[in-house]
Amino acid sequence: MGWFLGREQGGKVFLLSAVSNGSNVILDYFFIRQWGWESAGAGAATALSQYLMLLIGLLLVAWEKPFPQIKILAGRILNREALKASFLLNTNILIRTFALISTFALFTNLSSAFGIMVLTTNTLLMQAVTLSVYFLDGLAFATESLAGSYKGEGSKQQLIRLVKLSGSLSLGMGLGLAIIFVLIPGFVFGLLTNHSDVISGIDHYVFWLLPVLGLGSIAFMLDGYFLGLTEGRILRDCALIATLVGCIAMAINAWQFHSSHLLWLALSLFMGTRVLTLGLKVPLTWDKLSVSREPEIGK
Repeated sequence: MGWFLGREQGGKVFLLSAVSNGSNVILDYFFIRQWGWESAGAGAATALSQYLMLLIGLLLVAWEKPFPQIKILAGRILNREALKASFLLNTNILIRTFALISTFALFTNLSSAFGIMVLTTNTLLMQAVTLSVYFLDGLAFATESLAGSYKGEGSKQQLIRLVKLSGSLSLGMGLGLAIIFVLIPGFVFGLLTNHSDVISGIDHYVFWLLPVLGLGSIAFMLDGYFLGLTEGRILRDCALIATLVGCIAMAINAWQFHSSHLLWLALSLFMGTRVLTLGLKVPLTWDKLSVSREPEIGK
């Protein structure tokens, strides 16, 4: 998927996603509902759907690059400098992802400590966040692909326009989805549960989706932007700052005061800190691009 995203072939990425998710759903139905394999069936369905996606992806690559060409290029794969850069980038992304997962795990664990009703309410609200992220990730993937292309072209103006356009679209989508959840929570969350007391509890917290999704939409877009530029260190450092400074301090207060509202504030601050720290780095990428192009301009 990264290969196709880097080549701006979004249609193939969509096909692979459809194959993976569609086959996962179908296999889940047969393995779990029809054959009663329970959790083992869920694991088998996920694994098989991933291998099916891999097979289709390899066929698409082979269709684009005939085997003789792949064989010729195979010797260039073990390029020491390229592998070193790749592993460094992946290490930074791993640390960044660990920081994100730790933040959401902390949110869930503290929610469980506040009681089953708070845990249930917050879990349903996080389902809304997860659903929204699927939409926002589409823009983030597009931003990632275009940012890499514009960096390769050395086009500073295109990068500036990309950030403005992607930021506007992401913010509009994030706030739009949040407003839907806020205006009709009974209908939306009624699709996920039939417990009226849980839906009533959601009414007290659903407004927190506005800052979480509003700020989160920009944060996810900026993630895609810096991934496209292969700026793994920036992603790593900003994620760690957001977790350690933006979230944990308020999460401790939420724990002390036994307040779910403070817990949502901690998540909002986490998103806001990511936007602030990543946003401050954006102009530096433009300056860096200008400097890297100066020798060529001088020629």
